[in-house]
Amino acid sequence: MPGDPGSLSAIGAAARRAARDLAAAREASGTAYASLKDAWATSTSVRTRKEGQRALATLAEGERHAEAVGAALQAYAVELSELQARARAVVDEASGAGIIVEAGQVRLSWGVTGEADPGTTRERDEAVRAVQAKLDAIAAQHRRRRERLLGELARSTTELEGLASALRLP
Repeated sequence: MPGDPGSLSAIGAAARRAARDLAAAREASGTAYASLKDAWATSTSVRTRKEGQRALATLAEGERHAEAVGAALQAYAVELSELQARARAVVDEASGAGIIVEAGQVRLSWGVTGEADPGTTRERDEAVRAVQAKLDAIAAQHRRRRERLLGELARSTTELEGLASALRLP
């Protein structure tokens, strides 16, 4: 099961820190823009405050995205860690039964494994198929979860690009 849950969790934590930083910047900026009304009562002040409110709304949206992406990355890190543990348990169990897993493919180990008995051979073949089915199911879950995360990241990226574009002054 490819991936590094620790690194994904750390990236998620960094995104969540960025969300907190955006919240702090939004709060400080909101106070500054609000104080303009009392200190600077011209049409330029009104325009500047309106642009400021638009920027603050964008900061809030960016904060929401950073928090959502951070949470998604950390949730995926937990899911990936669990899937990796399940895969390791299946591989360890298989190894104890004389079954080898290499690059996601399951096979019997080489060498003499017992008597030439059709029933035993059938049982071993069934065991190999069962291990392969377990690993395939775990891999399918991994693909679905990874695709869900990638979809969420792509949507967020597209929305953030739109926000950045809308924020640019004409």
